[in-house]
This record gives sequence, structure tokens and C-alpha cells, in this order.
Amino acid sequence: MPQLYSFFRPLLAADKRWAALECCFADPSPLAASELAARFVDAGAAAPAKCPPLIVSIEPEWLPESEFIDKFEPDQAIFVLPARVLEDAPGLALCQDLRQQGRHLGVRLDRRQLIERLAGAPFDYLQIDAAVARYELTALDWSALQRQRLGRIAAGVASLDSFEWLAEKNFELADSGFVTVVDPHAGGQPDLARLKVLKLLTLVIQDADTAEIEEVFRQEARLAYNLLRLVNSVAVGAKTRISSFHQAIALLGRRQLQRWLQLLIYADQLTHANRPNPLLQLAAERGRQMELLSLGLTATGELADGGDAAFMTGIFSLLDILLKLPMSEILGELPLSAEVGQALSSRQGTLGTLLAAIVAGEASELEKAQTLLAGLGISPACHAMAQLGAFCWASRINAER
Repeated sequence: MPQLYSFFRPLLAADKRWAALECCFADPSPLAASELAARFVDAGAAAPAKCPPLIVSIEPEWLPESEFIDKFEPDQAIFVLPARVLEDAPGLALCQDLRQQGRHLGVRLDRRQLIERLAGAPFDYLQIDAAVARYELTALDWSALQRQRLGRIAAGVASLDSFEWLAEKNFELADSGFVTVVDPHAGGQPDLARLKVLKLLTLVIQDADTAEIEEVFRQEARLAYNLLRLVNSVAVGAKTRISSFHQAIALLGRRQLQRWLQLLIYADQLTHANRPNPLLQLAAERGRQMELLSLGLTATGELADGGDAAFMTGIFSLLDILLKLPMSEILGELPLSAEVGQALSSRQGTLGTLLAAIVAGEASELEKAQTLLAGLGISPACHAMAQLGAFCWASRINAER
């Protein structure tokens, strides 16, 4: 049986929160879709509240053998078919049956001329490339889409400017690939508030004296506020109100303080309003996915101390995008282990290979990702479970913030 690796990418709502996951396969087949459904349920993500819904691309030929669709609850998945289904009368009839059962179906259009064919078709979603939507659709096309009241999903969103334009056009979901692209027109100055967190994180990693760590909090009012808010939250579970930095650091412990700072460095609340931050969530997802996948590698002797090092590698892998600084310069300031540094700088070593596989999957380089994962001995099921677990964990971050 072929290795059926599945890859997930987050889709954003207009307010930039994660609203869905798009699932891709290097070699799509009905068997792959059935495997996906089983893994989705096995991962404990079956309840919609635990994980965003899935966008799953399927082929018209799969519809007669669509048992895999029944493994999802109606609101757990949107099944997207290619435009050629509009020429397939038997396929459209099967789609009509599925819609009557409460299933969500979408059609993927690659050219504007097909919009007129959507009238009366059994679909409730339209997926379209962002460039086609922005530069090829006419006023008449937009008017037709408005009448048809289809949910809009944008693919191939290349920039923040494109994303914001799509949000104004009432797209419900948009590809998030632009999040990891450096905007050449953005200001090149590093964020001083984030550099302060980086300094504090360095002290924690070096196991500096508590008094030295406290001093940084005393110098940065917003950091101090966030620390005290965290330790007095229900999540931490302090029985009495914590009002001093010394108590807060002792209650959290160095390991939890380090993880909190690793997440906080991405948070918009350092300088802006508390709002969804897709870069924070992606960094958290990378860290958690690497941590989960490293458990198997640690057991097989590939990694001596996989969990913390893997989490740190994943979450730091986007610091160059965030801080607008070369990774080499950032690594010069952080006292990281040789293994983590090598993974971040050159994608070498076991952690580097694991990070390279995750990044390749995000970039739709699926054959490369499969090869790297197979080389590490990570099974498709283990990989899928780790992704779903990581996405469900990361999707809760903004809600808890």
C-alpha cells in the first residue's frame, strides 16, 4: 500500500483568525480521503469545537464510492471538486444528493467564464485563485456571485494587500501562505519591544539569577502586566493573588516561563490591540508539531532530548520573519544548543530535517516533504495525528489570550 501522507494548512477568516484547515495529498485518491477521515476521528478532532473544519479536495470519480464522506459530521468538512464536475451530469446528481443530506460542497474555478454555469448547481462554496478574483472578474461576475450566495474561499493569496482586498470582497476563507513571506515594502526596523522579550528569553535559557530576570520585567511595563495577568489567570490556577515578580516566576517555573516567552515574542499584544495573529499561531503549531513528532524519534534514539529542543526549533523558525533580522544574527544573540542552532541555520541534523519537512509541506512541496518524513521513519498516521493535534492546540491560543 502506498505511503498516504496528508498535509494541512490553515485558512484565515477576514479577521485573520484560523477558521479552517485545508488538506492536501501528493497522490490524491479515494483511499487517501478514507485514510484522512479515519485519522481525523482517531486524532480526537472529531468534535468541530476541538478543531477547525477541513477543506478537502476530491475528484468527481470518487463520488460513487463516497463512504469516507460519512465518517465526517456534516459541519466538519467542505468537499471541493474541480470545475470539470460542471460538465458531469452523473457527478452533479450525486452532489445534489449529498447537499440534500446536509453536506457542504465547493467547486474550484480556474477561469471566470464558468461563473455563469454555477447558477442552480448543487454547491454552497466557491474556491477561486486570488489573482483571478482580483484581476479577471468583471462587475457582472461579482453581481452573479452575489446572487448565488456562495461561500467564497481564496487560494494562492500572495500578500497581505491581496488578503485585505479579499476580505473587503466578503471572502469567508483565504489561504495563509502570505504570512511567511517577507514584505519588501514593509519597514526594515526591528521591533524593540520584541527584542526586549528576546533578551529576557536569553536570560531564562541561560538559567540566570531570578533577580536579573525580575529587573527586565521592572523595565518593561507591558511585559510585567502580561506576566502578572498570566499567573493570576484561571489557566495557571494560583490560589492567592500574585502581586510580585518573584512570586510569579516561582509559580510558573523556568520551563513554563520559557515557553510563555517563546509564544509572547510573536504576540501583537506587545505593541497593538489584542487580536488574532496568524504568525503566532503558525509558530506555535510548528513547535507543537515538532514536539509531538520528536517523541517517536526520541524513542528510536534519533534524538536524545527531543521534546523541548524540537518545540524550540519550531517556534523559533519564524523569528527572522517576525524580527526582520537575518537568522544568523538572531542565533548570535540566543544561547541555543548546537543541534537547535544547526537546525535553524542550515536545516541540518535530525531536528533540521524534521523542520525542513514541515516547511516543505506548508509550501506545497509535498513530494519533498514525504521523502524527508519517510527518511526519518515517521509514518503517515503519526504525521497526520501530530499535525491535527498541533493545529487544535495552536488554534486555542488566541481564544485563551
